[in-house]
Amino acid sequence: MQKFVVGDKMKIGVYGSAGGKMQKGLANKARELGKAIARGKHVLVTGGCLGLPYEAVLGAHEKKGECIAFSPAVNLEEHVKKYSMPRKGFTDFVFVPENYGHAGDKRICLKYRNVSSVAAVDAAIIISGRIGTMNELTIAYDLGKRIGVLEDTGGITGEAIKVLLRDARKDTGALVMSHKDPETLVEIITEEKRLRMYRHVICTSC
Repeated sequence: MQKFVVGDKMKIGVYGSAGGKMQKGLANKARELGKAIARGKHVLVTGGCLGLPYEAVLGAHEKKGECIAFSPAVNLEEHVKKYSMPRKGFTDFVFVPENYGHAGDKRICLKYRNVSSVAAVDAAIIISGRIGTMNELTIAYDLGKRIGVLEDTGGITGEAIKVLLRDARKDTGALVMSHKDPETLVEIITEEKRLRMYRHVICTSC
């Protein structure tokens, strides 16, 4: 599996609700997550969307962190106009190839974006989320990534992830750990000693 660690940097994907009703205080928690990633000198990766992942981007941007958007668009103009997605706070964009056979289909390009962004990261953190976030989670799990679940954020982090991984019964080598504090979760998922000491693995043998 290709690694994207540069020096002490890791690429950490943040995946979660891009819309819908969110519980009070969740935006602040997402921002704290972004700040923690930036303080650790890691690179934050999202699908370029609004919602909780973008709150994390804004938090990282506040700390002058590096943020990469994997967009479902073929260029920046389409990213902003066609998809109504933000550009502020991102330091780089990765777009769908213009010659991709389904480049005109929004739904397919969103899934292309999901696969591409998850494949590029060393670890994924899930915050709240609905079916789209579950798609990113299952890709990360199938690719054997480190996965952090930010507890007490609602959505699929409540019971859905535990039920899915319990019933899926597939060992891919993925490590799934959870914590309710954003900074602690980032530390666990990025530091080998803390990973071994504090991880709470949600797996088929639980």
